Amino acid sequence: MVSKKQKKAINKEIDTSWKETASAATDWKETKGLSFPSIYLKHNKKRQFKLLFFLCIVIMVLLAVIVGIGKMSFSEKAAIRKSGYLEQMKNISSLASSQAFVKVIMEKEDNEIFGKEIQADIPGTKRKVLLVVPGVVTAGVNIDDLTEDKLKLDEQNKQITITLPHAQLLQEPSIDFEKVETYSVSGIFRGEVNWKEGYSLANEAKEEIKKEAIEQGILANAEKSAKKTIEQLYEELGYAVTVQFSQE
Repeated sequence: MVSKKQKKAINKEIDTSWKETASAATDWKETKGLSFPSIYLKHNKKRQFKLLFFLCIVIMVLLAVIVGIGKMSFSEKAAIRKSGYLEQMKNISSLASSQAFVKVIMEKEDNEIFGKEIQADIPGTKRKVLLVVPGVVTAGVNIDDLTEDKLKLDEQNKQITITLPHAQLLQEPSIDFEKVETYSVSGIFRGEVNWKEGYSLANEAKEEIKKEAIEQGILANAEKSAKKTIEQLYEELGYAVTVQFSQE
């Protein structure tokens, strides 16, 4: 029969054994519980870093593509607008036109007898002819051959700089022969001025009409007209315009 003292010793030994077992189990659980999540978190952070790095690369590539397309698109739009503005100018048929109404006096003096010209100044053979010839001269700036390099477009600042050729006479002077006035002083052996002579003198007058029109400033007026026309055209579209003329 087990005595009370022995029974007490056995119970104490059993309690000590249970405590050691529970302690060992707790240590194993804590050790395993800390080790596994730690390894998992480290692995997870590594994956997150790789994913973030990959996303950054993708975003940078996309931004580069978008910026490149934007630049190309802007460049193409600017070129299209530039070409369109050039065509708008070319479609203005009256661009820079300026007209001058000029009268010149043509004088002719000769000696003839019986229809034949002579060198000697024989009394009665001399004739002096004066013709008052009216003409119209048209000048302008020819932009048919104007190229895109003569037009600088700053779309961002809404500015346009245009380099135009200088004005020139666009056609031969137009003479109204019905308004040509003829005056002559003839000797007794000379006849009246005929239309053939008048027509010949009127054609000679064209060169004088050109000179007179240029002296009156027709070319300068044409350039002023061109400048004003272009400024009005593009200012209505919201652009600040600078018009200059070629030094060539």
